[in-house]
Amino acid sequence: MATPLNGTILKAFQILRLASFERPDISAQRVQSELGMNFATAHRFLVTLEEAGALISIRRGVYRLGPSVGKMGRLAESTTPHLEAIQPFLDALRARLNESVMLCRFSRAGPTCVAVALAERPITVAIRIGTTLNFLTSAQGRLWLASLEPWERDELLAGESHLVDRPGLEADLAAIRRDGVAQNYGDAEPDIAAVAAPIRNAQGDLLLTVAVFGPKTRFTPDFISIAAESVKRVAGDVEISLTR
Repeated sequence: MATPLNGTILKAFQILRLASFERPDISAQRVQSELGMNFATAHRFLVTLEEAGALISIRRGVYRLGPSVGKMGRLAESTTPHLEAIQPFLDALRARLNESVMLCRFSRAGPTCVAVALAERPITVAIRIGTTLNFLTSAQGRLWLASLEPWERDELLAGESHLVDRPGLEADLAAIRRDGVAQNYGDAEPDIAAVAAPIRNAQGDLLLTVAVFGPKTRFTPDFISIAAESVKRVAGDVEISLTR
């Protein structure tokens, strides 16, 4: 049985994620419009988040991210692999393959994009940092599933069990563990393909995943073979850099 989640906490983080560099202000009207909450509930969440220090009021009814969020962000940066140090590896992989590259971290909802290097070509595929991918259909999601114990997979996929061919999935995951690479060829989006590899810590635990992705028409069998070796090589280089 899947562990029940706390819906109130999930809603609070949905509100906090509304803030961006382009639109830093959060109001009850915006929460109501973009998240579908009624006005009174939205106002109560905002006042509560302000009390917790997650938001600050900049004028009546309008809020921005507060000091508690900033402190947690700085703590996350200091206690997890430095994304700035990994970015050059992503940039080099993008230059080598001339396709976009992304780095993902685990979340219960699916792999979440934490860094990108977009291909510098007229037609490419873009993804926003913070986007969460599907476990079953994305290459990076399959890497995470392959790293889990069966009972952990059962818990994560409880809501999608009706979509899962379990014997087929287990065979695919065994192949991923054997080959050290996962693929997506139009499974998540009809016209997009991806090849991903795991990045592990010194104890051998899956820490991050790195993938090259782009239009499916450019992911020929020869390119997929080259991409697989390239992402595995970059993943190994990142692993070495993180142990220094």
